[in-house]
Amino acid sequence: MAFLALPLPLSLLYFLAIISRVTAQDLTPLEVTWSDLTFGPDGPWRAVEVTLGYDQTIALYPGREFQTFLLTSDYCNNGNATCPATKARLYNKAQSEVDNTGGTGGIQYAPGPNFMNGLAVAGENAVSWIDNMVLNGVTVPNVSLALISGAYAAYPDGTWYPLSAGCLGVGAPETVNQSFTTNEGPSINASLIPGWLHQQKQLPSNSFAMHIGSVDPVMPSSLYFGGYDQNRIVGDILTETDDYTKAIVLKDISMGVVDGMSPWEFDSKDGLLAANNASISSGGIKVSVDGCSPYLTLPQSTCDAIAEHLPVKFNQKLGLYIWQQDDPKYSQIVSSASALDFTFLAGSNTKYVTISVPFRHLNLTLTQPLVDTDEQYFPCYTGPSGGYTLGRAFLQDAFVGANWDSKTWWLAQAPGPNIPAAQVITLKEGDTEITASTNDWKESWSGSWKALASNDVAGSQTSSSPRETASANSSSPNEGLSTGAAAGIGVGVGVGALAIIGAIVFFWLRRRKTLKDEPQAPSDGTPSGSHVTPVGSYHPSNGTSQYGFYAPVKNPSPNMSVAYSHTSVDPSTHGQQFPQPYPQQYPTSYAQPYPQQYAAELAAGNHPTELAGPEVYNTPAAQGSPPSHLGQLHSSH
Repeated sequence: MAFLALPLPLSLLYFLAIISRVTAQDLTPLEVTWSDLTFGPDGPWRAVEVTLGYDQTIALYPGREFQTFLLTSDYCNNGNATCPATKARLYNKAQSEVDNTGGTGGIQYAPGPNFMNGLAVAGENAVSWIDNMVLNGVTVPNVSLALISGAYAAYPDGTWYPLSAGCLGVGAPETVNQSFTTNEGPSINASLIPGWLHQQKQLPSNSFAMHIGSVDPVMPSSLYFGGYDQNRIVGDILTETDDYTKAIVLKDISMGVVDGMSPWEFDSKDGLLAANNASISSGGIKVSVDGCSPYLTLPQSTCDAIAEHLPVKFNQKLGLYIWQQDDPKYSQIVSSASALDFTFLAGSNTKYVTISVPFRHLNLTLTQPLVDTDEQYFPCYTGPSGGYTLGRAFLQDAFVGANWDSKTWWLAQAPGPNIPAAQVITLKEGDTEITASTNDWKESWSGSWKALASNDVAGSQTSSSPRETASANSSSPNEGLSTGAAAGIGVGVGVGALAIIGAIVFFWLRRRKTLKDEPQAPSDGTPSGSHVTPVGSYHPSNGTSQYGFYAPVKNPSPNMSVAYSHTSVDPSTHGQQFPQPYPQQYPTSYAQPYPQQYAAELAAGNHPTELAGPEVYNTPAAQGSPPSHLGQLHSSH
């Protein structure tokens, strides 16, 4: 009753304050839905699923700052039978829910074609657009979009290939929306997803958090706006400011064994980042992290230094490394408890954060139109890129998130396939720190890799040079002695030699026996009283691997368990040698390939502000008309 006795204005203010606090406390992060399908001729990769316009469900790779990039319904109308973008679905702007007549169709700002780091994209500029977007039942109106109808991935030999999906915008530092001037009519105010939702009090903060997971082994993906899943973070956290795609310092790359015997002649090897390249100092290089990009785009000297220890061959046309599946080391390495480790500088010259990517995740699949027949490849990329970049191949095992309100972003180790149920933590406006789980990373991989035993690696051949031809690698399985026979003869010769030496010493010391007492090896070459296990051959055609190693997955279905199988590769079309395109310069830092323009936002009561003029576009469109037959056409510059 005392509450009712208060003056009405004070009562109302008190009531509103209570409602405001309750509402703020009730806001929860928004989880984004992922597609049941997988995508890309260089993965396969997982992608999120959104709805645009009149029920257009489209799959997108998440990770773009500012605008969301979409491939349009015109994209595959080029006469090419293989257009991977059709699986992710294409956007038809004629089915937009927003009235675009005289509006977004005339937006003056035209983004360049290169919407990702790490892989060059050439062709026509995108067209700025807006449409309503639904994410897991939540509608965001007038989302800032960029439509692509004539831009393609450009590989080292100049060949253009179609893209497989667009990329979802996840926000930008201190930005809620972008305002664009049009040729005619009113200015356009285009929303950024987490910024608009937070401004409308539907999210606790303008933020995102992501772990893309993997297809093989099956690892569910995670993307939240307004919070993060704590169980997607293991160990130390790297904290940075401003854009999450800005370059950070990669100090070194190493490779090593986490559990069991090593498939190499060493347990660990560091110094791979700067190996054989005097231009890379002890301070490392600058790299970007980008969910729109597929590969580990690194100096070619670095990729070669890693490849020296792997059974791979370099494909100069694609700038990638092809696994040699008939080499016993292949099945050992890609199934073993071993990883490629990326060490980052974390705020000082003495503090570092290391993120490990198991070799299970570095055995990806190339399909059409990049290759004629499917091939397994190691995703270190050396072609034109605009900057060193750690893309989806890296983000299979890394957590990345940002609180755009506080201009803070984070990078950390993500777990393996054994991921506990989500523990969702709310990010508040001013938060600059996040907390890791107490989970054990090695245990999170238990059952999904093999801790090699000594007999698993005994007698297997060493890796060949990545520059050797396939014909120089080995004879065919049917030529000459089998591996088991060769091993038996080798054992027999060794035992026979030891027996002769022992007999001479014994006769000289004791003089009690004659030559008839000398020990002899059995006729099959096996020492008497011992057992020698033949070193078997790896048979990719039927999935039988040496000593029962896991056979890597080739094009697994999204619902596939951790059982492993794959098919053979025709050696006549596999593993050619390509000349090394040295010399090549490796600068220690790169400018961003697309400068992020912080579009002016609409202040209360003010008119939209026009973006900067053409000088902001540092990536010109390719000359000439779009390709008429992708996969064979070369760009004109």
